[in-house]
Amino acid sequence: MADDTAQTAETTDQATPPPAGGGLATYLKAAIVVGVIVVIECVAAYFLLPSSEKATAMAELAVQNDPPQLTDLEPAEEEEEEVSTVEIDLDAFNVSSYQPATNTTLRIDLHIYAVVDQENEAEFLTLFEKHRHRIREQILVIIRSAELGDLTDAGLGLIKRRILDKVNKTLEKPLVERIIVSDFSFVEQ
Repeated sequence: MADDTAQTAETTDQATPPPAGGGLATYLKAAIVVGVIVVIECVAAYFLLPSSEKATAMAELAVQNDPPQLTDLEPAEEEEEEVSTVEIDLDAFNVSSYQPATNTTLRIDLHIYAVVDQENEAEFLTLFEKHRHRIREQILVIIRSAELGDLTDAGLGLIKRRILDKVNKTLEKPLVERIIVSDFSFVEQ
């Protein structure tokens, strides 16, 4: 029986493979490789990054070539005279929009104005009267198709851009500079 135990011990020693790797030597080699890589990166950074002396010299050279002037320190004033604009009433809109995804109805009320250059006012009014109903329809479609996120945006940016684009396309001229939305409210029921 003692011989059986000795034979079993010998077979288990032979069946288990020796541990992989070289132990301490492998860790030492890995540490040396990592150390060499770090040193190479440090040397590259030393040569690629400017030193503080180089940076100071470059800043002084820039100041000598282009000294700051008093006008550079003051807020820039526009050289061109600003063209005056006019706000034109596009109408008030009261829209009910059913939202099938949430099974709710949105009640949206707003008043829209178009900002037009004063020199283009007469042309805008002529074209607006000609296309009034098409413009109103396009605005209603934009409002009805607006998502809840568009309506909760504080500036209503996406809705304003869509209305501006549709109005200018309907007029066939980019006469409207921007859209103003006032008296805006919406209720979810």
